[in-house]
Amino acid sequence: MYFFSRTEYVRSLSLRVTIISLAMFGLFFANGTLNTQAQAINEGFESVAGLPAAGWFSVNRSQPLGAGAWSQCGGTAIPPAQAGPATSCALVNFTSTTGVGTISNWLVAPTVTLNNGDTVSFYTRASRNLFPDRLQLRMSTSGSSTDVGTTATSVGVFTSLLVDIDPTYLGTYPIVWTQYTATVSGLSGPTSGRFAFRYFVESGGPDGDNSDIIGIDTFAYTPGQVLTPGDAPVDFNGDGKTDYVVTRNSGNQLTWFWNLNGSTSGTAASAWGLNSDTLVPADYDGDQKDDIAVWRPGAPTEAAFYILQSQTSTLRTEFFGQTGDDPTVVADYNNDGKDDVAVYRPGAQSIWYYRTTPNGPVTYVPWGATGDKVAPGDYNGDGTADFAIARADNGNLRYWKLFSNGTMDKATVFGLSTDTVVTGDFNGDGTTDSATVRSSGGALTWYWRPSGSGTDQQVTFGNTGDILAPGDYDGDAKADPAVFRNGSFITRNSTNGNSNFFSLGATGDRAPASFNAH
Repeated sequence: MYFFSRTEYVRSLSLRVTIISLAMFGLFFANGTLNTQAQAINEGFESVAGLPAAGWFSVNRSQPLGAGAWSQCGGTAIPPAQAGPATSCALVNFTSTTGVGTISNWLVAPTVTLNNGDTVSFYTRASRNLFPDRLQLRMSTSGSSTDVGTTATSVGVFTSLLVDIDPTYLGTYPIVWTQYTATVSGLSGPTSGRFAFRYFVESGGPDGDNSDIIGIDTFAYTPGQVLTPGDAPVDFNGDGKTDYVVTRNSGNQLTWFWNLNGSTSGTAASAWGLNSDTLVPADYDGDQKDDIAVWRPGAPTEAAFYILQSQTSTLRTEFFGQTGDDPTVVADYNNDGKDDVAVYRPGAQSIWYYRTTPNGPVTYVPWGATGDKVAPGDYNGDGTADFAIARADNGNLRYWKLFSNGTMDKATVFGLSTDTVVTGDFNGDGTTDSATVRSSGGALTWYWRPSGSGTDQQVTFGNTGDILAPGDYDGDAKADPAVFRNGSFITRNSTNGNSNFFSLGATGDRAPASFNAH
């Protein structure tokens, strides 16, 4: 076997990658990043002309259409601005239409990831109340769309009305800078969308009874909670969503196929590893993107992890473990944001081995016994993986957890001894839950017990014989029940319970997401 660079290949550790797949993989990691983190916006309107470059959009849908547009504050009608230099605000006025017409002049903010509890605020004022003015703040949950409709009365995708100032034209629009605030609510989960100001005045214009001139300043969008991409398993682009990934045996070689969840970039492939290797994708280099990786059994000096680091598209080799070990206990054991190479060695006294720095010292922790099922995870929410096993006890499973701080959890009975143990945070509270999957009557039932507060949950999903592929496919930081069946991923959306299907691979392929089922 051999490993290719751009111009040549060298023989290296019985592992082969072609120049095409390596270059393609590097391209995806460099350019395929999507971020679901809710990004704060603070706009002081120092340069209205520069707003498009910052992701803002404006359009005038007034009828009849006038020449007026959102522009920089100037003159004496609105300035000084609420904050900053005197002209650092945006204004719009009655020239948005001609004669007597309906004004609908839009200024749309950049795309953000919306969450319940997020707040949006702004300051506004009119120059006087001789001609009543009106301003709306609206919200869209349709991603980056700027569809505001085509008429003066349409709103397009901006159907949520958050603020409506003087909707009946009583002349109550403030003539001093006044702050308005709205809170996002009613969403089923993280949702991409935009906010929009709509200068909306009926019977407006130079000859109308309404509309004069207004200004806005100090627009602020503040996420209600700081959302970083969740540590979704098999997340190749760091967007907090588990990607659709399968591996296929090709002779003695293993080929990975992946499609980035939510991307239109299509399916890519990379030859990496041998058919007999164990799949262990994880974020070994700390860039929030999981790396393609395998563990190969062998003698104590020959067993090794072979990792294609997403940060540099280079091979990292870690000789670690021996034949008979279980490498699916890879996790972050020191809370440094990187997953550590690790193995579990079963025996009368089972031992966990892990290494927190490349080729550095090895730490070992005695925990477990022959026949136990491993269930590593962060059960107490301190950011560090804990040592957990599920042991058969009179037909049931009894969990034993040794926390990273040295304390031990009481032995909790959960599940049957014939269940498959899965690991994941099914309620999104930042802690791993005790969870199992049970086959009965040709169907699979998923059970989980929240590590924090809450009652036991269960859902029937999948068929006996499916490959378990749990992960966070909808990006809400909650593990989703999922299976791989004959070339299709079937996932259950944790926010609304809907089933989703995604075709990739073929019968006989493996799903690396099964890494989380033991």
